[in-house]
Amino acid sequence: MVSKSAQGRGPRFFICLFLLIACQVFAGSAHAEKRAAIVIGNSDYPFAPLSNPQNDAKLIANTLTELNFDVLLFYDLKKEAVGDLKETVRTHLVGADFAVFYYAGHALQASGRNLLLPVDVDTSSAQRVVADALVLNDLIDIVKNDPVGLKLFILDACRNNPAANFQGLRQGLADTEAGSGQVLVAYATSAGEVAYDGTGLNSPYSSALANALQRPNLDVYDTFRTVRGDVRQATGNAQIPWITGSIETRFVFRPQAAILSAEAVVPPAETSSPVAIDEVLWTFIKDSPDPADFERFAKIFPQSAHAAEAEEKSRVQVAALSKRGLYVRESLVASSIASQVPSTDDAEAKEFVFQQSGERAVSETFRMWPSVLPETASGMRSLVTECDLYGADPNDPQRQVPGVSNGLVNVRDALRACAFALAADQNNPRLQYQLGRVLEIAGRYNWAEYFYKIAGGQQYSAALVNLGYMARMGIGRKVDYDQALSYYMAAAKMGNLRARTNVGTAYILGQGVSKKPEEGILWYRLAASSGWANAITALGDCYRLGTGVKQDPSQAVALYMAAADTGQIDAMANLGQAYISGEGTKKDLGRGLETLLKATDMGNKYAPYYAARLYLKGADKLPADRNRALSLFKLSANRGLELANLDLAFGYDKGSFTGKADVPLAYYYGVLAEKLGVNRADQARAAIGKKLDTATRQKMEAQVDLFLEQNGK
Repeated sequence: MVSKSAQGRGPRFFICLFLLIACQVFAGSAHAEKRAAIVIGNSDYPFAPLSNPQNDAKLIANTLTELNFDVLLFYDLKKEAVGDLKETVRTHLVGADFAVFYYAGHALQASGRNLLLPVDVDTSSAQRVVADALVLNDLIDIVKNDPVGLKLFILDACRNNPAANFQGLRQGLADTEAGSGQVLVAYATSAGEVAYDGTGLNSPYSSALANALQRPNLDVYDTFRTVRGDVRQATGNAQIPWITGSIETRFVFRPQAAILSAEAVVPPAETSSPVAIDEVLWTFIKDSPDPADFERFAKIFPQSAHAAEAEEKSRVQVAALSKRGLYVRESLVASSIASQVPSTDDAEAKEFVFQQSGERAVSETFRMWPSVLPETASGMRSLVTECDLYGADPNDPQRQVPGVSNGLVNVRDALRACAFALAADQNNPRLQYQLGRVLEIAGRYNWAEYFYKIAGGQQYSAALVNLGYMARMGIGRKVDYDQALSYYMAAAKMGNLRARTNVGTAYILGQGVSKKPEEGILWYRLAASSGWANAITALGDCYRLGTGVKQDPSQAVALYMAAADTGQIDAMANLGQAYISGEGTKKDLGRGLETLLKATDMGNKYAPYYAARLYLKGADKLPADRNRALSLFKLSANRGLELANLDLAFGYDKGSFTGKADVPLAYYYGVLAEKLGVNRADQARAAIGKKLDTATRQKMEAQVDLFLEQNGK
């Protein structure tokens, strides 16, 4: 913590301290790439406190420090420090080859300007909010003409904000133009939308960002495409990150060369050569800013080749880190990056809620978990480890806690927890599986496959399912349907419901086995009989389409109802369509639209598309609503339904959304649909393109290419 004497020195002293430290740090590496970052986490808002920004800032600051950024970490910035922060941006980021500004906290927009809010912002009126806020464009203006390097602004800042209720203020953030220079702006969610603070220790966005930053050889665009996919998965398509601006130079956060020596210990996936846990862990902690990592490593792995280095780092890191990482609380008051995040309420630590999404996003009631388990003979306390808390899989039938969905796993902390836990219990297949899972999420596929195999060798069914998935999707290896089916079948015989569903799909699609839908139906029935919602939905699809069974729309609807009752959102979308069309059930437009909108709110990508088509033309007593149709088509497209881009192209071409055609925008969406492989999109693009001159077509095509480079799959 900060002493009272340090607090009394005032903000200007610490700005000078920052500059002095920066000079000392960079003097010894004049020819090295200069990496600098400013990280802010604002949580302590009296009018609307936030749980996670300080934890998010801590996670991002630690991660960037490990990537050789010189990081200034600020907590709970007050309005009196806004001027000093601008000066710090000027002195710390200008001139850096790679500069990052990360902000987590409340933000909103006014007249198209994005406002980042100090914790003591006056919320008595819109005018007061605007006067106290930090304007994003003011920060961009400071660095945008810097001829050196890339400047990256990352805003995990769109939390639901009651101050946006004033006239003139709007929820979410506006799409800010980065202006000249190599400046990118990354948003946690789409323009005008709200991001999630999260139910765990970190927001979905900060978790995904930290995970992506640790993956080797990803450039900036690769990194944020990965973040976009992970956050979409983590939030069930409810939150879709975005980046704007453009760069000409390829910047890589973690170059491959930096990890080659560590990767060299990885055996080929097909061999059974042992992988040492200490070698795996050392790869991830060797650049850690936390001395406790090295102290624990030296204690747990005294025979490791890295033990002596770890012991040395545990002694010297504290002094070095006081020069590398600083944070601000209230005014500009400094402390080490290795310090614990200040806690304002000890009650917050009494329980937490596991973050889940998708097929296993069960009620919060079942995900709540106490931080201290009761003393019970042979009870949970004797079974649950820190690895379970960070790395358990909601789809694992042998898990000991509710689990964390893939896109929400904090890889940095989970790797440490699982490696240390497995070192203490090396033959535990659950811990082997969980370490393998975290390694897979981290993109270390050979290591993941190794730990999956040793867990699967001990009859751990979830490990076999994940091995099957890696083989089926070609993750870290070539696609191998035969191998995938072999793993799925082994897990299915152990009663794994996910595996049984996947075996059914293999027979229906003919992947790794001769196509035989009738056999696939049996596997679906078996998994569905135990309540597996995905199998129930898949069985409903078979009855709707007549795949492996006689076509029966009414039976399909009954199955969709059963799956929808469990929260399966694809089933809800299909059920909504059935009500609207009257296929398999009595036609009920109101109920159908209600079901589609519910599925839309839960993150389904098909439901907003079907609802948009309904709103576009109207039906029965439902009046047309062109604006609603447009927003829903865009939402569906953003969530990954490529077909929606073609509808947007047709709509803009015909003037269906505004009453006036916008041919350039129609051409943009036609080109986008074609590049995404939508059927007959090439014909639409060609027809629309005939209405435009060559220069306009080339401009729209370039915009599509940039969009796909930044935000594509």
